[in-house]
Amino acid sequence: MLRLILLFTTLSAASFVQGQKKKSVELDFIGRYDKHADYTTRFYDRTYTNDTKLRGYSYGANLNFLQPLTQKLKLKIGAGYYQLGVGKIEQTTRVNTIVPARTIDYNHPTGVQPLFATDYYKYDNLALSGGIIYEQNLKGQWNYFIGMDFSYLYTFSQLYNITYDNSKYRTNNGKTLGFGVNSYLGVMRSFHKDKYYINPKIIIPLYQQLRADQVFGEDNSIKMKKWLNGTGLSLSIGKYF
Repeated sequence: MLRLILLFTTLSAASFVQGQKKKSVELDFIGRYDKHADYTTRFYDRTYTNDTKLRGYSYGANLNFLQPLTQKLKLKIGAGYYQLGVGKIEQTTRVNTIVPARTIDYNHPTGVQPLFATDYYKYDNLALSGGIIYEQNLKGQWNYFIGMDFSYLYTFSQLYNITYDNSKYRTNNGKTLGFGVNSYLGVMRSFHKDKYYINPKIIIPLYQQLRADQVFGEDNSIKMKKWLNGTGLSLSIGKYF
């Protein structure tokens, strides 16, 4: 029995090594549209609340490292830049009308102090990710793959458009913005004697959780949670080594 176990272990290890593909590094370009939030918020200690919907386009680029685990499974870890944008705002007012902006805590440089609002803003982020990819040969140099990953966003700069005079208000508050779980599927083609590859893919965001922003008079402990919140596209260019 011991000999059989040793023989099976040896054959499995040999098969694992022979089946492995090369490691690779890739540059991944990302574009997404997300329904970031649909929640109720309050500006500081107002006596009434606002129902708020946030939508927007985001983009970024990651440098990923891929390590084969088996013949068909790969581990992926990456880091890069991601700009999360909020370009469409719908917020109810005290009289139950809907406006395309939200109140922001802002001190105008001229000293004018009306109640300011923003209709567009974005967060510049450091993005970290890790996940698993299943890859299968389709034909010749073509493969198809499906994958899932976890992403973490740390924002280091924020930019808000002020509707009063379309001025730009930038802050540089370093903090965790949120995280997400994404799935994706696509095809990959190797070229130049299988030294390089290119793969377009469709991104399907499964879950996203963002933290509230204190510039909107919100407590940072508030979490904006969203399931199946959008869609995206990605294009990666990689090199085996």
